[in-house]
Amino acid sequence: MSQPWLPPTLETPRLVLRPVGDPDADAVFAYASNPNLTRYTLWDAHRDLNDTFAFVRDYAQMRYREQVPDPLGICLKEEGGRLVGALGCFWVSKKDGAMELGFALAESYWGRGLTVEAGRALLDHVFAAYPVERVQAKYIEGNDASGRVMRKLGMTFEGTLRHGLFHRGAYKDVYQFSILRGEWPATVPALPS
Repeated sequence: MSQPWLPPTLETPRLVLRPVGDPDADAVFAYASNPNLTRYTLWDAHRDLNDTFAFVRDYAQMRYREQVPDPLGICLKEEGGRLVGALGCFWVSKKDGAMELGFALAESYWGRGLTVEAGRALLDHVFAAYPVERVQAKYIEGNDASGRVMRKLGMTFEGTLRHGLFHRGAYKDVYQFSILRGEWPATVPALPS
């Protein structure tokens, strides 16, 4: 019997991006149970490890069966490979060459440029390994930090889906960004040294 497909492990100066699995449940729960992080996600804060196992088993395995790099754990080299978040790209429309990027990072690591660093490595991989023409990303109004990540990745703001989402009892605007194959990586601003 052949081994199931897993996305490759990617490295950056500070990070290792790798597939997630059962041993990561406690680390995923640590960030995914934080309501400050999940207030702008489409998924609710994890209440217990059953919610987390649904992510690391059901969601991750479903995406890996589709042979897409979603999710990849964001692991810090300086902390012995500690998993502090996840990101990934999945097909929105394979026939149209369109993937979507998503990410989440533990609150205590916000503002350090880790998501941008991880996103650059993932986009390098996606544009090299998949027949993708467009990678898109969205964020819910109020989550300006995610918008900054998208801009730092060289993504172009495409527009606002006014009241495009009924989210936790209220209509919210959704902001859409994208980057095209021909724009990567030429439009990406340099990281500060």
